[in-house]
Amino acid sequence: MIGLIANESMKIYSRRLTWILLLLLLGITIGASVLGNVNSARAADWRTETEQLVRQYEDRLRIAELSPTLRADAENKLKIANYRLANDVPAPDPDPWTALLSFSGLIETVIVFAIIVGADIVAGEYTAGTMKLLLIRPHSRAAILFSKYIAVLLFAAAMLALLLLCGYAANVLFYGWGDLRATDLFLNGQGQVVQSTVSMQVLKMYGLSLFPIAAYVTFAFAVSTILRSGALAIGISLLIMIVGNSMIEATAKIEGLKYLPFANSDMSLYIFHLPARPEMTLNFSIAVLSAYIAALLLLSWIVFQQRDVSF
Repeated sequence: MIGLIANESMKIYSRRLTWILLLLLLGITIGASVLGNVNSARAADWRTETEQLVRQYEDRLRIAELSPTLRADAENKLKIANYRLANDVPAPDPDPWTALLSFSGLIETVIVFAIIVGADIVAGEYTAGTMKLLLIRPHSRAAILFSKYIAVLLFAAAMLALLLLCGYAANVLFYGWGDLRATDLFLNGQGQVVQSTVSMQVLKMYGLSLFPIAAYVTFAFAVSTILRSGALAIGISLLIMIVGNSMIEATAKIEGLKYLPFANSDMSLYIFHLPARPEMTLNFSIAVLSAYIAALLLLSWIVFQQRDVSF
């Protein structure tokens, strides 16, 4: 099995498309770091700036048609801003860790690139006519299928690590090495303001993002295996991803949507205490995503086991 995984990983990294995606990820990460540095000018008086933010969040909360997620975001930021003023806790100086915490949107780039690779790893074998060469080797179909799946997951994890390392390295040029022990204010699961290490929050956010990444990769992999079309797998997966982002807002109004994977696909919401519904927890979202991953893998295995391949 390890040999099969290594072989599939070599196939992934030997493709020109893979290196184009990795270079794009590097470029996007560096660009985001530069833009973040441009927009991170620190105010001379943090208290005055925080008081302005308090008024800004209070004005936002007066908007009647504000969505539940945006309202919760404004309430959370207002709570933290008031805590800063009441307890004389200024925001930390910009450093690589605080910059990485604002990079959560770039995790979607990793998801898109992983979908592209995952959608083609099985369908590409059928298109190229090499699937029959794999099946005549002394390995079970299950071993062949899951070695491809594990190779894609490892590639997705490598891209996530590249995003983290490149983002940190790029921001070191602007802010220095940063302090691993530096703290800032966050909200815990009960909505209470607590002081926590920024670096640990970053690692937690990126680590938890492996679950939604795995979920979307599994979906693309399953569609690729069942339909034998990489283009369809990419198209359907990206459509589901786009629709899924809007599902988070809809879940706040419709309780039943919380059992869909899309409503549980943004783990950064738990870092900033913005679950789609108050009763939703981190463990609940992990359980929902894990259940869908297991179901899709089972369906892929059943189809792959029963499919005839002409020799």
